[in-house]
Amino acid sequence: MVRDFTDDDRNKRVVTAEGNEVGTIRDVNGDRATVDRNDDDGGLTDKVKDLLGWDDDDSDELRTDYVDSYDDDQVRLRRSR
Repeated sequence: MVRDFTDDDRNKRVVTAEGNEVGTIRDVNGDRATVDRNDDDGGLTDKVKDLLGWDDDDSDELRTDYVDSYDDDQVRLRRSR
């Protein structure tokens, strides 16, 4: 379900299609959100980073194109190809 991010999405967890936590949404701006990543333990795979176009910075931008669904607590990413 593609929609613009809203203020209600701030502080939601971002998880992969498999349910692994990627980070938390810090800020929103239309079809983009800034995510503070949780990859201190190296758990964020290179495949997910490549899908999202992220490098080794601490926070990154998430576009609605990569979102599969939204609920009260989290934003779930679509499956990588």
